[in-house]
Amino acid sequence: METDEFPIGQTLTAVSVLEYKEDGSNLLSLDKIQLVFQDTTVTLLPISDTDEVEILVENATVPAVANTPFWCESFIDKKLMTVWVCDNDQGYQDQVIFAFEYLHPSITFVAECSSLLVFLCEPVYRVKSVTDLQYSQVS
Repeated sequence: METDEFPIGQTLTAVSVLEYKEDGSNLLSLDKIQLVFQDTTVTLLPISDTDEVEILVENATVPAVANTPFWCESFIDKKLMTVWVCDNDQGYQDQVIFAFEYLHPSITFVAECSSLLVFLCEPVYRVKSVTDLQYSQVS
């Protein structure tokens, strides 16, 4: 899929999910996720035969969704900056990464075990050394 098919520059207005409940795990697994933008809807579905991500981009929006999950709320009203569609070493398209507001990854969806796993991306910060803490406490 070409990245120019995605609604780059559009604002995310809602997210709808359908949970996968067959594995009994405590990891969040999805059967479907819809990202609703101003005039486009992006739907991600797992392809169970190959553990790939099917991506549907439609030039229409679904009605406003009131059940945006808490883990997506921080992306609402943010612009989609870029999308990475990843192929693994066997050529399977098994991961999709979205960047909201900035040009670094925000949220990742990975096809695994006939469902989509969700990963939130965060920067890693340096830990202050004990020496830095001791000097800052003295001043």
